[in-house]
Amino acid sequence: MAQPYKFLHVSATVFKVLAWVSLALQVITGLVLLVTGGEPIVIAGVELPARLVGLLNFVAAGLYFFSFWLMSSLIKLLLEIRRALPGGS
Repeated sequence: MAQPYKFLHVSATVFKVLAWVSLALQVITGLVLLVTGGEPIVIAGVELPARLVGLLNFVAAGLYFFSFWLMSSLIKLLLEIRRALPGGS
């Protein structure tokens, strides 16, 4: 018999993988911008120094990691609640 809610189990794993991948990519991008600097980057019509954008990438890395990890944890929590209910599998 197929595992019930298999899509949700896979989704929880996918969100954890996305959390780590986004963290790694944002930190690498932030380090590159901090070290190399470069031309100012236009964000919402405002020119920001590349090194400042590098620092903002570190903040974004934390936010993305937290968001994806939270989504994964919520899915796992809901699956555990469902399993604990009468008739849960």
